Amino acid sequence: MREGILGNFRRRLLAVLKADNDLQRPSVLESLIHRHLNIVYLAEQHISMDLTHGIQEVLLIEAFSGPVSSLHLFEKPAEQLTGSATEVVCNWYIENIVKDVSGAGILFTPIHKCFKSTRPVGGYFAELVTNLRELQAFVRVFGGYGVDRLDRMMKEHTAALLNCIDTSLRSNHEVLEAVAGSMHSGDRIEREACSRQIVDLDTVIGFCIEGGQALAFDQLLAEAAGVVLDEGAPLIYALLSGVVKHIPEEISEKKEIRRIRGVANSLNIVGDHDSEWIRSILEDVGGANDGSWTLLPYLFATFMTSNIWNTTGFNVDTGGFNNNIHCLARLVFLVPPYC
Repeated sequence: MREGILGNFRRRLLAVLKADNDLQRPSVLESLIHRHLNIVYLAEQHISMDLTHGIQEVLLIEAFSGPVSSLHLFEKPAEQLTGSATEVVCNWYIENIVKDVSGAGILFTPIHKCFKSTRPVGGYFAELVTNLRELQAFVRVFGGYGVDRLDRMMKEHTAALLNCIDTSLRSNHEVLEAVAGSMHSGDRIEREACSRQIVDLDTVIGFCIEGGQALAFDQLLAEAAGVVLDEGAPLIYALLSGVVKHIPEEISEKKEIRRIRGVANSLNIVGDHDSEWIRSILEDVGGANDGSWTLLPYLFATFMTSNIWNTTGFNVDTGGFNNNIHCLARLVFLVPPYC
């Protein structure tokens, strides 16, 4: 009977993940999970059976996404969603918000601290699934495993974009050196002529904008995770916040120090989220170790010659531009000495 109740709970859990036309919003999913938990607990009282451990097992299976196979104690029927619930939801956010594969016109709005879309993404407009209330619900439902999984996926995506930027720097190395020389000499004509020789400039700008979007989304996720931790475990949050404040910037960073900074950054405790996040990516991929990246400021300068500015307009209601080009500013930490 116990296995039957838990099996039914797990099936219902997977069922509530899907709405009629897309995935459920995190806040709705959280509400439905609480309702099903209350039903199971009510049944537990009537049959005098301890189901708490089994429920924790089921929730852990759907929230955990990693290599520890012993955590996955139940077989997953082939007709159900593949992968854990966390993986399904995280993939949805990456594909539909960070990458915008459906072309819904995803825009980061700094004033409202969320992403907006010109048309629905699946069943919702982007602001309904990216505001801090919804991301806090995501954190409460999937916990640290969900935050780590989504953060790791965004880092992988951003690392791929940085690799594309690195390729552009290398392929345009000579031209960028000429741009740098003309800037220092004050030769405007030479500078403009060299800038027009940059290969695939608009494509590189697109990579940079997408990287900035990932940074913006990760900071929203970190802020939501910090709020949830502060509410649920204020002593741990206060301890971590206090430790980070007393780590001198000039200290030689050992593995333990980097780990503390990484955890604090994932909770938006570190004051400068973007630079810490980019630095952790570059450390993981071993990028930006040669002279090519010293030319990055000159590549950014050539962006001003792009035709993208002809269709760019600032929206005072959102605090950003109509094509997310304001996200470029978040990549300023790629400029040496950070790399």
